Amino acid sequence: MTKLLCLGELLIDMLPQDAHNSAYLPIPGGAPANVAVGYAKLGGEAAFCGGKGDDHFANQLNNALAQYNVNTDYLFAIAGSQTAMVIVSLDKTGERSFGFYRHNTADVLLTQAHLAHINWQDISTLHFCSNTLTDSVIASTTLKALELAKTHNKLVSFDVNLRYSLWENTNDIASNVQACYAYCDIVKLSRDELNFLAQHSETTSEDYIQTLLNTGIKLVFLTDGPEPAKVYHSAFTLSEAAPKIHAVDTTSAGDAFIAGVLYYLNNLGSDLPLADKLNDETSVKSALHFALKCGSKACLAKGAFPALPVLADVM
Repeated sequence: MTKLLCLGELLIDMLPQDAHNSAYLPIPGGAPANVAVGYAKLGGEAAFCGGKGDDHFANQLNNALAQYNVNTDYLFAIAGSQTAMVIVSLDKTGERSFGFYRHNTADVLLTQAHLAHINWQDISTLHFCSNTLTDSVIASTTLKALELAKTHNKLVSFDVNLRYSLWENTNDIASNVQACYAYCDIVKLSRDELNFLAQHSETTSEDYIQTLLNTGIKLVFLTDGPEPAKVYHSAFTLSEAAPKIHAVDTTSAGDAFIAGVLYYLNNLGSDLPLADKLNDETSVKSALHFALKCGSKACLAKGAFPALPVLADVM
């Protein structure tokens, strides 16, 4: 079974419709939801676990996941709650910035009781991001999900994906992120995130990555904008330049990248068991190449779900 379960926020991205960021269109989004859709669009089996608002956006979000064949059995309606919203602004290069409206919204009200409904026998991989670590309730739910995933011997993927404005105190970020590493097999970081976490952990970026590997994390993927991406394993380090493109919107680039990594390892390449692929340099090199193509393709159109590539686009 190669089903991916993504845990976290499903929300509305208010995406600018002109160069002046003066008109916006509500588009389904949320980093872990993007990864679920990205995985499903490539041809994989994906499910999403999170809280759904009790408002007029809820059906739009539910239908959007269903449209892309993402299973919503674990998308739980939270009575009386609202859907989180993000105002996305784009600069001339397509690079984005975010303004979050996310106080007591459905995505942070998922509880440990909801996790009891998950059938772990159907899951191969659990994926999550740090946006479910910013509030005490959803942080405890996230840690419980990680514990359950490891109890059931599932692969755990963590795209750190820091959104600093979501944290009441940015000094709490490093320790909250650190608490998750013991459960993780794969971690994805951007260069900015690595530098931030290393600084707040009072170490160098190189030593921070080595600490992750010493913790037991198998693969650390590092993206660096237009610079070559790297992947670190205790026995090898790989690097590859991203395809050169003219970016229209980078909103879902990182999500497409990690969806590509997880899809490749779960569904493509050699017949090695998933756990063995993480230690196989050839498999990891191919996964990095595939993921970079996924990330670059996602930058060629606006929005998140629609911009994520299908397998034919990548192959």
